[in-house]
Amino acid sequence: MRTVFLFTPDADRSPVRDALEYGPCRVEVHLLVRGEFRCPITTPPRLAVLEPAPGAAVGPLLSALRQHPVVGRVRSLIVLDDQWLPMASRMPCTDFVSRRAPPAEVLARVERLIGADSEPRVAPLQHGALVVDLEGFEARVHGRALALTPQEFALLRYLVLQAGRAQSRDVLLSRVWGQRYAGGTRTVDIHVRRLRAKLGEPLAERLQTVRGVGYKWAE
Repeated sequence: MRTVFLFTPDADRSPVRDALEYGPCRVEVHLLVRGEFRCPITTPPRLAVLEPAPGAAVGPLLSALRQHPVVGRVRSLIVLDDQWLPMASRMPCTDFVSRRAPPAEVLARVERLIGADSEPRVAPLQHGALVVDLEGFEARVHGRALALTPQEFALLRYLVLQAGRAQSRDVLLSRVWGQRYAGGTRTVDIHVRRLRAKLGEPLAERLQTVRGVGYKWAE
């Protein structure tokens, strides 16, 4: 299994860690203390994810990353405060994501970066005319890509992976939006309605409402 190293100053309160827990990779969390990468000298991971403390300077951090003997030459994703985003394209990292990005976007960027490796792909899931490409972060109906937002895709993917099992709105909020999402369960209902509209008939009928519980994808 592909390994991702997450460097964060606070492992217990890391939104990025919450997102990565539901991805197709093994996550190793290492402390980031005063710009130092504290991890054992071991086999390099597929990807290094940097989650600096809010307001921290990123220049010295990226410089230290490039000089590190383990993660200095692997792909890297850095989580940025909004003030750094205009300069992100010039930073010495493979990709970046806003600190305010939802879990689905963080996971999408991670999956795209680790999916570039030459390892066997995870087979897409197929339900009739619907194909859900787990690594490509894309859903297609009769070969046509659906114009899904990252949250809509994450919701569809989770329900399809749990096909036949009813999922409560609270569980969906936790698994798709993240444990620290402050919105209410009405958010799930809105996204389900939009997802059904984009799926169209008859596929929309498979995204079923379970009275008193939530939703499920019918097998």
